[in-house]
Amino acid sequence: MRSRAGLVGAAAVVTGALMACGLDIVGSADTAEPDDSAPGPARPAPEPIDDLGDDDGGAAPTFDAALPDETPIDGGPPDAGPCSASITENFAQGLGAWAQYGGVVRGVSGNNAYAQLIAPDAKSRAAGLFWVPPAGVKATSFRASFSYYVATPYRYWYMGDGLTFTWLTSTGGSALGASAVTGAGLGLQPGIAGSAFALDGWQNSSIGDLAEPSFSVLGIDPARGNPGSYAWHLAKKGPYRRSDVYDAWRRIEIVVANGKATARFRFSPNGTPTTLFEDVTVDTANLVALGFTAATGGADAMGFFVDTVSIELTDATCD
Repeated sequence: MRSRAGLVGAAAVVTGALMACGLDIVGSADTAEPDDSAPGPARPAPEPIDDLGDDDGGAAPTFDAALPDETPIDGGPPDAGPCSASITENFAQGLGAWAQYGGVVRGVSGNNAYAQLIAPDAKSRAAGLFWVPPAGVKATSFRASFSYYVATPYRYWYMGDGLTFTWLTSTGGSALGASAVTGAGLGLQPGIAGSAFALDGWQNSSIGDLAEPSFSVLGIDPARGNPGSYAWHLAKKGPYRRSDVYDAWRRIEIVVANGKATARFRFSPNGTPTTLFEDVTVDTANLVALGFTAATGGADAMGFFVDTVSIELTDATCD
């Protein structure tokens, strides 16, 4: 994400609380809709809300999508082999089951816990939160679901850079998070291989990003350079209205099987699912880690939060 000239020393930020999932996410916010007439890049027309879908064909509901102690949405009985592996997580017991980098913290509000990858307004950050399958487990297919919250900053041109759900087939021999890339790298590290589903909050035109916010499936290939330095979109869709994808808990469901990825979006846990991507060809090598990354650039940025996570390997075998 790039800073905009003349924005240094902008009007003071109003500090408030963003209500979501029964929790107060404290950060920088403006209760008014960002002013699209203010100086900044031209805004393309967003896709109609019907392209994303909701329960009744009207405007996106404003209620919180993820409830405390919500049961993760399950697409059906697992297709696991004789050695299965899974994790279901609402962070009530902390982050101990997860490998993490970049200052990820557990937050609690009332009776609800969540994982904060990056706080609102934290600049030039890269963070990650990964589940590593048990030793000896091999798998190439999985199903996952999670709730995310992204907090819109007080001016739209400060948005960036994005949140991913990533499945890695190689860490390149480095520890998770080693030299993770901020900004366009979306919190991923050099040398890794795999694929990712991304909510992209900043358009990097040089690598083929759509106008923000957009969704995409990414192919991560270390032979092509560092994350964020090459055109890595396997599929992409957008832009969407900020109010459709930010500032409330939303839910994503991802299924990868036989080298194909499908992703669905829900405004609410039990709402009608809308397919974002279907049968996108992705890496078929053995999975070594699955989880989340997030990144910001040099300007005031969004906050990134996840909750109510379910990951299940569906073709697991054991050595």
